[in-house]
Amino acid sequence: MPGIIDRILSPFRIRKLKKEYIALHGLSASHAEKALARQLALFKSRRPGQTEEWYLEKIIYDLQKDRSR
Repeated sequence: MPGIIDRILSPFRIRKLKKEYIALHGLSASHAEKALARQLALFKSRRPGQTEEWYLEKIIYDLQKDRSR
């Protein structure tokens, strides 16, 4: 049954992660959305087969890691 719940909650998690990325990005929402689209395309080509949540979590993790340096 966890699979059904995960599929139901996935769009909410994805929306939350995108909002988090936009907040971390620091520029306008439109610039952040364009940057996120480019990064998603890049990650999907490098690591195919992952979930949308995985890609978003990885992008946010990398952004936070770069900012802490």
